[in-house]
Amino acid sequence: MFVSGFVCVGNAQYLVSTLKGQGTYVLRNGKSGVDKLTFSTREKSKLFVGGWPGGTRYEATEVQSFTIDGHTLLPAGNFDYYMGTTGLGGHEYHAENAFIEYIDTTGYLQLALFRTAEPMGSSGMASFAIYLLRRRGDKEFVQGPDNFQAWAKDYRLELAEELKPWPELQQAVRSGTANFRTFPTYIRRANEQAR
Repeated sequence: MFVSGFVCVGNAQYLVSTLKGQGTYVLRNGKSGVDKLTFSTREKSKLFVGGWPGGTRYEATEVQSFTIDGHTLLPAGNFDYYMGTTGLGGHEYHAENAFIEYIDTTGYLQLALFRTAEPMGSSGMASFAIYLLRRRGDKEFVQGPDNFQAWAKDYRLELAEELKPWPELQQAVRSGTANFRTFPTYIRRANEQAR
């Protein structure tokens, strides 16, 4: 799922290259439409209707939702996340009202997917996908595994402490068995066991 190449938009704002194209959108003012869509999630999240450059830019606060290729995103993500390889110059960020896609909201644990972009040295850039997890009723998400690197042990252990009611999930997170590919399955199983 690693994809090289993303577009720099002004100062440190990046278009996500892995999900763009023809789609539908609904704004908070009631306006809706079908057009070429792309979005950025760095600094303030933005939706570009009509493509970039030259399209109309909407701040996340103006957007109700948009759908591209069957993926519906809405501005609902509040969380801290880490990009890069631990110990090799990664960075921590805070996302406020970021565009996310809900993957599973059927149970007590809510799973979402956040897509973002990050420079990779002097020669390129990459789009990332990061799973986010929160308990129903919580506002903030915590970071789960991403599609680029091994899930850092510190982050796994921190999340595992919050998962005591779900021993199988807790052990999978602690041991690293839960990864980007398997994490949704573990979350769904934990939600089914809680019913």
